Parts: sequence; structure tokens; C-alpha cells
Amino acid sequence: MSTRFADARPWWGGFLLVLFLHSACATGVVRGGRRVELAPRERVESASDYTVDFLEPKARSTRPVPIDPAEFRRAVQRLSRDMRLTGSPREAARELLRVSRQSPREVETVEMAGVWLLEGYREQTYTFVPLSQTGPVPLTPEADEALRATYLRWCEHQGGGDCLGLLEDGPHLRTDDRRTLALALAFGAVLDETREALARELLDPRALVSMVVWTVALYCMMWAVPEPTTKAVAATLTVMLVGWLGLDTVWGLMDGWSRMVHAAHEASTFEELRAAGEDFGKVLGQDAARAMILAVATLTGRAMGNVAAKVRALPGYSRAGAQWEAQGGAAVLESARELEGVVVRGEGALAAAVEAVEMVAISPQGPMAVVLLKQGLGGGAAGSASGGRGSATVMRHRGGNRQVELADGQRWHLPRGKSLADIPAEDKVGDQLQEAVTRAAREWGPDRLSANERKAIGDALKQGKYWLARLLEREARGRYVHETVRKQFQKFLRFNSRGLDVVDLKTNRQYEILSGTESNLARHGRRMAGEFFRMLTF
Repeated sequence: MSTRFADARPWWGGFLLVLFLHSACATGVVRGGRRVELAPRERVESASDYTVDFLEPKARSTRPVPIDPAEFRRAVQRLSRDMRLTGSPREAARELLRVSRQSPREVETVEMAGVWLLEGYREQTYTFVPLSQTGPVPLTPEADEALRATYLRWCEHQGGGDCLGLLEDGPHLRTDDRRTLALALAFGAVLDETREALARELLDPRALVSMVVWTVALYCMMWAVPEPTTKAVAATLTVMLVGWLGLDTVWGLMDGWSRMVHAAHEASTFEELRAAGEDFGKVLGQDAARAMILAVATLTGRAMGNVAAKVRALPGYSRAGAQWEAQGGAAVLESARELEGVVVRGEGALAAAVEAVEMVAISPQGPMAVVLLKQGLGGGAAGSASGGRGSATVMRHRGGNRQVELADGQRWHLPRGKSLADIPAEDKVGDQLQEAVTRAAREWGPDRLSANERKAIGDALKQGKYWLARLLEREARGRYVHETVRKQFQKFLRFNSRGLDVVDLKTNRQYEILSGTESNLARHGRRMAGEFFRMLTF
């Protein structure tokens, strides 16, 4: 039994999960002081039960805590004495964040006179470079070679050589290399400050500078593509950033990072990467850049038990702690005091929350991670909709709207301002529609394809566009389901070609017919954020 909080991307729901409840068995959680059932159809009395507190932007605005450059350099020097690097900077960053290697599905190799690497993103090709070649006339991709040469010239002012470790896996820059280089360019003068500070402690600071940049880049990618397992360091980083930057800034960075990643994937020249990085740098700002670097340095080479002390020693801690509490951190700390196995001393709410989050995230009970923090045994009352039905919020959106699933299987979309109490205790029309939708979906098969649909799918297969063929087939199934249900109910209900699919004019209840994939549910929630409707899935 597991619970996921979906849609955790730069367009995430309107609250920030610092830890992600993932694979722990649990019967319920508490949100905002109210308990919500996680497994409405099945209770496991011996399962662990977690109280989870979440943070959301409030009326009071937040901003990055100012960090004086001189204090920043002294802090970097102090933290560098505990930083240890094993392997390459890239691998050290992956190890720190427990990030798996890039999925082989993202890479195709094409044999010519040797082996070439083809990388794509959103059905476009961005990298096509040789890894090894045989034969008398090797082929050289001019644009990639020019980007490599310009990067190495830039590195001449950053200590020389392959200063960020981008070429350790091949002679040219891949998509992750371009993202990382754009981030380094976004850091700008703050990266120079970091290098100067480390040069006072190390003969060659390049490896640690590179590792810090790689770690921040990999962490930010978790915003766009959340890892399927919990990362203790990533959770702790998020807590620290919420304190030093504030929720408003963190949300802005998520959006800015997403734009930068897209621009970096599209870039083919160093100038385009610089422009992408500089645009993100305007969103980031120097204080936020310093806070990110200090957070990574704090958690690199850490030992359990001394994390809180390191956090308290960082520049701007008092203001960051005050900002953390103003955003609800004090309530988190209050819950943390009761966490089994975590001893919270009088260090201040932010330092205590950082330490508690890390200990829970690496505990046997967890893969978990938000700002969390009370463990008990299963049991107790669950949140309920009309009629006493148990419910769970299965998806939250940034606009404050959410999707809930009831114990009887109904799924509803609640816009901001609507609650479980607004869900009708009885919805016979919706039940009949759901039954018809399910039946039509079961009836559908390839034999139901029209001649035009069959031709379009066949053309996609001939061109090797298997993803397009699958998409066309899913769309055809959706049209069949919608049309079948429309024919059955059109005398009694209004069916729309735009907006929500179905309206019951007697009750003004609205319904949407859609496939029940995670991405489709999330897309409908974002597209119809202000609408109250029941989701009829197949």
C-alpha cells in the first residue's frame, strides 16, 4: 500500500512538500490540523500513521535573506574543511542526492563508422555527437565542437581544463551538461566568490566548485522530474531553502528553472546558453545563489548529529529562522518534538526541523519527506465527505484547487473555496455516467477505429513514431467513450464541445470524461482550476 502526492513539478500544487510520503504503509495523514484517510477502502491497524504538516504561501510576502559576500566566503571556507570528494564531481553529486543514472531510454546509439549519441527531449533531437569512430575520415559535428571549444575557453578563467567536469563522459556537451553549464553561468559572480574562498583552503578548488554546481543542478531537476524514491539530502535542502529564500522565492525559482532547462535544451551555442543562464540568474539573484551554495556545502560531508549546529552557524540564520517560523515552521517544530527517535533541543525551529527531516527521511519507516513530523500507530477518525464517506486528497495544484477521492471510488475536483462538504451525499446521475463510461471503455477495441483513425495510426507506425501511434490510439478510445455516453444520455443531459463535457441542468452538477492517467488528471486540474466537477475516469 502506498500513497503518492502527484503533480510535484514546477506547476505543483499550492503547498510545498519538503518530504514526499512515498512507500510507507499508512492509514491517514493530517493536513492543516485535519485528518485525511490515505487508504479509504482498506485499513491496516498495525500500519504506521504519520502526521504531515505542509507549508503554503501566505498573505505575508517572503524574500531571500541577505548574505554579506564576506560572510559568505568565510562560511564556504569553514564548511570546505569537512567536504570530501570521492570520484568525479558529477558522481559525487549523484551519490549525495542518491540520484539514479539517466535512464537508458533517453539515449539511442546509431552505428555509422563508429558509435554516435542521439539525445532527444519532447520529440526533438538536441545532441548527435560521436562517442567513438573508426575509419580514415572521422566526422565532427561542427556546432557541438564549437560549443565544446567555447566552454573550454570559458574554463580558462575558472581554473582551466574541463572546470565543471562536463566532458568526463564524452567529447561533447550533452543535455545535462548544458543545463549544468547554464546554471554555472546563472550563478555568475557568486561562483567566483565560491572559487576564491575555496582557493584559500585548497590547492585546486575546481572539483568542489564543480560538485556544488552539479548538486544544485540535480536537485533543481527534481522539481521538474521528481525522483521515484525519497532523498534525505534533497528534503533537507528544501527545508533550508524555504527558510533562507521563502516560499515565494522557491516557487519563482521552480518556474525560472523550468524555463532555463527548456532554453538550455534548445541551445546550440555558448551564447545561447549564457543567455539562458543570465535569464535564470535574474530570477535567482545573488542572495539566493549564495544560500543554495551554502546549503549544499553544509550537507556535503556532514555527519548525523552535527547538521543542526552547522545550520545555526550559517550567515543570516536568525532571519532565516524567523522567516521559517512566520511561514508555519513553528507548528512543524511542535510536531517534531513528538517524533519517535528524534530529540529536539532548544536550537531554534529551523535547525531542529532540518535535523528532524533528515533523520526521518533515512529511517526504516520512511521513504518520506515533507515537513513532517509525528509518528504514531494506525487508527483514529478520518476526514470525510457528506454521508460520512472517507476521503483522501490525491492531487493538489498550485492554484489552491485539489482532487479528492472518496471511499466509494468517486473522484472530485474542488476549486479553491470548495470543501468536502460541497460534495453531494448522493449523485445518482454521476454514478450512472461513471458506469456508462466504464462500460464503453471496456467495449472499445481496435475494431472500433474509423478508417481515418486507422490510417493515421498506420502512418505513424511506418514512420517509426510509435509514441504518436499510441497517442492517436488513446485519443480514438476517448472519442469513442465520449460519443457512446453522449448518445445514451443526450436527451437528459447537456453535452458540450468546449469546457466541461457534461452538465446536469436540473442540479447544475458538472462532469468531465477523461482517461485516468496521472498526467491527464493533472492536466485537467490545471486547465479547469476554477471549476467544481466530478471526474469520470476510464
